[in-house]
Amino acid sequence: MENFQEFNIKLEKSDEKGMVGGNANINYLQKAKKAICEIELINGFGSGFFCKIPYTEDNNHYISCLITCNHVLSSDLIKKNNNINIIIDGQTKTISLFQRKIWADEKLDFTCIEIRENEDKIDTYYYLDDNALKKNSSNECYLNQNVFIFGINKINYKKELAFSNGIIISSRDSFFTYTCNTFPGCSGGCIINQYNNCIIGIHKGQLKIGNKNAVNEGIFIREVVKYIKEETNAYFSNVN
Repeated sequence: MENFQEFNIKLEKSDEKGMVGGNANINYLQKAKKAICEIELINGFGSGFFCKIPYTEDNNHYISCLITCNHVLSSDLIKKNNNINIIIDGQTKTISLFQRKIWADEKLDFTCIEIRENEDKIDTYYYLDDNALKKNSSNECYLNQNVFIFGINKINYKKELAFSNGIIISSRDSFFTYTCNTFPGCSGGCIINQYNNCIIGIHKGQLKIGNKNAVNEGIFIREVVKYIKEETNAYFSNVN
């Protein structure tokens, strides 16, 4: 099979200002280095992260996943390839896509790939923020929440894990906006609750609201949880 032939980050605008390199001496970065990866593509790269997603209504059973944006890894790209290459904590890994359970939604802009821990040798995962697991949690509970965004940054031809901090300033349906700075390549990175180091959402890219300056937008991770719990939404990759 040929490698990825397409890559498009139309949603992202270059803005590295305010992002901090992953070599900063901060304790919570130790987990980020092992749970956040670069997704390698021929014409670019994106970010992804590993987390545990509940797939039963009682939230007692979890599936291990690699999550990114659909505009980074679309269903069409996945179906054309045997595997994907990622770089995590400085090491390159190849993840076979053969007969993996996959959830992907172009409108919500996420892709979720089943991870087999022993085969893929991934051992660090994020867990979801408590509000992401509650059926009746509202968007308003996240307003003014202090968050980090973690993603892959590229400055002067060097790619590395980086992060920035900010607050959630608005929400609409499945999406929310925040003040964190980002850089092209951060698409598919994770939005983390600063208080408990758990996942709130997936970073999509920039959103321009009228004549105002652009802000960054993400999808609530609870939308992915809902999607995965609907088993009919899953499909198996049949590449061979």
